[in-house]
Amino acid sequence: MTRSRVTAVAVASAGMAVSTFVGAATAAAAPWLLVPVVILWGYGVGLAVCLGPRLSVAAIQWPVALLIAIGMPLGPTDAALRAGLVLAGGLFQGVLVAVSWAFQRGDPERAALAESYRILAVYASGLAAGHFGPPSSMAFPAAAALADPNPLLPRTARLYYLDLLEQAERIRASLAALAERAADDPSEAALRSAADAARALDLIAGTLRVGRGDRAGRIRELNQLLPSLTVVPSASRHLAAEALFGQLRAVTQSVVRLHTAPGRMPVGHAVSGPVVPPTQDEIGWAALTLRANLIPSGETGRHAVRLAVAAGLAEVIVQATGLYEGRWVVLTIFLVLKPDYTSTVYRSIQRAVGTAVGAGLGAAAAWLAHPSSGGLIVAAGIAVAAAYALFDVNYVIYSSFLTVFIVILLDIFGLPADTTAVARLTNTAIGAVLALIAYSVWPTWEGLTAQEKFARLVEAHSTYAAALLHSVAHPGQTDPAQLRGLQAAARRARTDAEASSDRLADEPQHPPLTPTVARTLVAVVTRLAHTELSLHALVPPQATATGREEGGARDGDADRLDALATAFSTAMISLAEAVRTLQPPGPIPPLRQVQSALRDRPTVLDPRLLQITDNLVDAANTLEDVLRRHLASP
Repeated sequence: MTRSRVTAVAVASAGMAVSTFVGAATAAAAPWLLVPVVILWGYGVGLAVCLGPRLSVAAIQWPVALLIAIGMPLGPTDAALRAGLVLAGGLFQGVLVAVSWAFQRGDPERAALAESYRILAVYASGLAAGHFGPPSSMAFPAAAALADPNPLLPRTARLYYLDLLEQAERIRASLAALAERAADDPSEAALRSAADAARALDLIAGTLRVGRGDRAGRIRELNQLLPSLTVVPSASRHLAAEALFGQLRAVTQSVVRLHTAPGRMPVGHAVSGPVVPPTQDEIGWAALTLRANLIPSGETGRHAVRLAVAAGLAEVIVQATGLYEGRWVVLTIFLVLKPDYTSTVYRSIQRAVGTAVGAGLGAAAAWLAHPSSGGLIVAAGIAVAAAYALFDVNYVIYSSFLTVFIVILLDIFGLPADTTAVARLTNTAIGAVLALIAYSVWPTWEGLTAQEKFARLVEAHSTYAAALLHSVAHPGQTDPAQLRGLQAAARRARTDAEASSDRLADEPQHPPLTPTVARTLVAVVTRLAHTELSLHALVPPQATATGREEGGARDGDADRLDALATAFSTAMISLAEAVRTLQPPGPIPPLRQVQSALRDRPTVLDPRLLQITDNLVDAANTLEDVLRRHLASP
């Protein structure tokens, strides 16, 4: 989480520095060139929404800095000096964020997850001791913690936590199945499987519980323990234990990814250890996500074009009319025009109210602080600190304090506070109206229901994963361009589903597709996407017609991979239809049995492939379990 916060601060700082220089220098040299500049900034900020709330909030600081700089034109040398000061201030904030990590030892959500897995470990230990009763049906402690999480919890971390909670539910069911079978036949093999599971669960709970500096050692122990989790074949009990161990391996993957910095190899990593997508570094991940959303057929691409056109048109109007402090019209469009109608309307109203309140408070604060410049600086500092501290709490309050800050700041620079407050209020109203008009002219809605978007999400990832499996099985038939296209389609589908998930949280609930279910689906598919990236890395970069490249599959391996691809695709199509109709899914192929054929027979396949396909199967089974539980009739 620290790295993502530092990255966001660095992105905001660098963008604000560039914006400060471009805005001040362009306003002084050629004001009409600000039109294409605003259009370019609008497109970039609009596209950034696909990167998640943290980076999109960082990106919105760029036009803020640009439009503030426009009001104070400077020559290139002075503009560069001011940009350097902005960059230095931003980087100093990044240093403070990084240093603050030393005082953070965890969070309630992680502690609740640790307790949830400890409960599972205690139950598994009871099974190993011969107590075969059913597990408690009470909700895990993490369920309440994640139902109302810390609003500052990063989205990525929350998705991992939701996935770990869902895995805990599945592990509880698997332990219950193992207990039922062991009660009929309490063999040594069954008791050993329970004991192994107890050890793994206890280690997982400990890894989640300890501070970040102590997790590396626990992760090493997990990596060493996983290869020893083997099952002695024994009819149905073999399948129950195999499913349980597969879930434990998937949980370990999530714990490792949650701990390690994106793009780095986990501690103690070996060929047989957890696989981390090699392209998961922040810059690479962001670049791929942005590229997948460039076209305007998706919500993000359409929003980027709409924001660029609306902001550019507003800049033309402001320059043509000579509107006093007209840059606040453009800034309002940047701040209130969102990808969906509801957020745009709410933001427009909230910003208008917040600006009205803030304009009055700012003018009053400036009048009370005069003639002390020190008092103005203190008031401005308090206002901006309050604005950003309350950004996630209430947008009206945020807008009020931000307006207070701007009014006082401009008063420090010699612009009368009362005149600035009136202009700010008027121009905010104009900008809000233009944003609503822009959305009405080119709305985002496509006539697609939320369940249709989630169904397309499942289908897109099904097609991509199946194509990857076929490519590994038959390298000579690989089409790299087609795989990249399928990857981009899967990314677009995930971006649209995440946007739908956010909107469902702001609307009245319509069971069974509630915000909780939607977020859980996104979390599970995000884990599936990471696994697909690892699988994509195993596809030979250059395939020949012989299909016998190094790392390629033999005929027997190819047949088993093809069988797994077919079974996986069939299962995911069934799950997509369940999402589309909001009905429990029908029977799906026994993916665990199909995947076990790869591990139970001699093979020349890359050892990592066994773990990757294990994760694919577990993701599909988790998705089935989520849908079966939440779409069942009450």
